[in-house]
Amino acid sequence: MLPVMQIEIKIKYAALLVFIATAYFSVGHYHSDEFFQILEFAQFKLGQTSAADLPWEFHEKMRPTIQPWIAVVAIKALHFINISNPFTITLLLRIISAIFFWFVICKLNEVICKKYFPDIKWTIFYYTISLFLWFVPFLSVRFSSENYSAAFLLLGLYFVIKDNIARKDFLLTGLFLGLSVLFRYQLGISVLGIFLWIMIRSKTPFSIYAYSLISFALTISLGFYLDYLFYNEFVLAPINYLNFNLIQGRAEEFGTSPWWYYISYFLIAAIPPLSIVLLASFLNGLVKLKDNVFIWGILPFLLVHFFIGHKEIRFLFPILYLFIFIATYGLMNYFSHRPIKKYQYILLKVSIGLNLILLLFTMFRPANEMVSNYKYLYDNIHLGNRTVLSIKEDTYTLDGLKTTFYTPIYCTSDHLGSERELGIYLDTNRIDKCFLVYGKFDFEGTIEGYDIEKVYSVYPSWLKTLEWIDWQEALSTHSVFLLTRKLPFNSSTQQTIGTDSHTKVKFNKSHFI
Repeated sequence: MLPVMQIEIKIKYAALLVFIATAYFSVGHYHSDEFFQILEFAQFKLGQTSAADLPWEFHEKMRPTIQPWIAVVAIKALHFINISNPFTITLLLRIISAIFFWFVICKLNEVICKKYFPDIKWTIFYYTISLFLWFVPFLSVRFSSENYSAAFLLLGLYFVIKDNIARKDFLLTGLFLGLSVLFRYQLGISVLGIFLWIMIRSKTPFSIYAYSLISFALTISLGFYLDYLFYNEFVLAPINYLNFNLIQGRAEEFGTSPWWYYISYFLIAAIPPLSIVLLASFLNGLVKLKDNVFIWGILPFLLVHFFIGHKEIRFLFPILYLFIFIATYGLMNYFSHRPIKKYQYILLKVSIGLNLILLLFTMFRPANEMVSNYKYLYDNIHLGNRTVLSIKEDTYTLDGLKTTFYTPIYCTSDHLGSERELGIYLDTNRIDKCFLVYGKFDFEGTIEGYDIEKVYSVYPSWLKTLEWIDWQEALSTHSVFLLTRKLPFNSSTQQTIGTDSHTKVKFNKSHFI
């Protein structure tokens, strides 16, 4: 058997390849906030969209701006070296995010395995589960507030639990914990618990503890300054966030759930039996590690989120690594005085196989199907005469908000009330060729005088051969079709893009910068 160090290295670098592969294929965003609250905010600062087209949170001045500023700097830097394709930009942001989070996990694993998993078998198991649990790579590549707040929270914890802590380590602890809050205000709950643990349980002298508090305060002050630059006035964005979401109850307008929602959701979404084993082990780990700093960081965060009415599973993403550590420790503790039974070996094999299937699925699929359509349109917009049609809602609208970041230069997009209007619209506007983004797997109708060719879909065409499933109804998807007139109009009389009163001309940032 290879020495444990060599095995760890193999696991780490195999995970890095998985993270980068996931970043490459994971086109788009997991949640619209990952896009509108960061990239479209950056678009505003770059002068590519108006404040009127931004979500309501912008006008209430309640969102942190550190990440939009990072996006602004990244976009400008990439434009300077002639990289303006928005999908190349987001790919690079995902790759950077993947490498950064991978580095943070590996760095923290070194300390955690030494302190909590001295047995070689459990060290290898923990390295594997912390990097290869099927949803870890997918979430780790996101350029999202959840991901970056988690990374800086873990960096702060690294300097709390490492050996031979010096004064500079306490400075770095405050810096990184402060950054975690600047990326996502909710992490303030975890940070408060961690600071209390340092003060109460670690018995650190206040003269040393103060280093963390000072660097934390300075970091938060930096956040206020960045918000001032972004909003062009001094604002207390965290206070605005609490006021509108909790005191005024704006968040509850998006729906409320009972306190046990996260438990039931996790059991289903993380896929049994994996989810059942993880949750049971986590509960055991909570008991065994009750005085651990990780518990002081995760438990207050969970309790507050359990009793806030509006719940989304992504709210818990920042404490995912802490959950995995506690669950693994709980599992190790359970088997420390018990032999592994035959049915448990079978369960382990089933879980490994299921995890592998889910990991491969999440590695190679886009994060957002519509953004994947945008990528095809951006790369091939000239084939459709730079014209995109859709039904009921404009293609370049997501969750009721206008997008500018992904829109091709000089692209005309329009939407119609129903499929029946397509033929009339095409004839009236004398369109020889255009794209149709249609909200089904296939377009089953016909358009007189036009050929209809399916040119892109997230799902492969061979699915139609499986006739025992009605894929047209089973798949919630959009596909891209190329509409081509059989007998073209005279090009000299064809209408110029953007002159019709119904069209909506949108520009990509590469046109302006």
